[in-house]
Amino acid sequence: MNLQELLASKGVSQVDLMDDLKCSESQVSLLVNGKRKMSVEVAAIIAKRLDVTIEVVFDALNLTKRKDNKQGDNEKAV
Repeated sequence: MNLQELLASKGVSQVDLMDDLKCSESQVSLLVNGKRKMSVEVAAIIAKRLDVTIEVVFDALNLTKRKDNKQGDNEKAV
């Protein structure tokens, strides 16, 4: 489960995270999609909001990155 799916499963929107993280929607989108590094502090805020551990948040991010890398690998192979 990637971070976007985790948010959806917990009924939390990116707008909700904007309020929690006190940042813009574009910044939250970059974090959720694994296009911006996430600090432990930010992961802790998200984990608390989702009622999961920090490890679950980072695992969800790693799944997003792995999926992006596989797509990138496929594009390079063509």
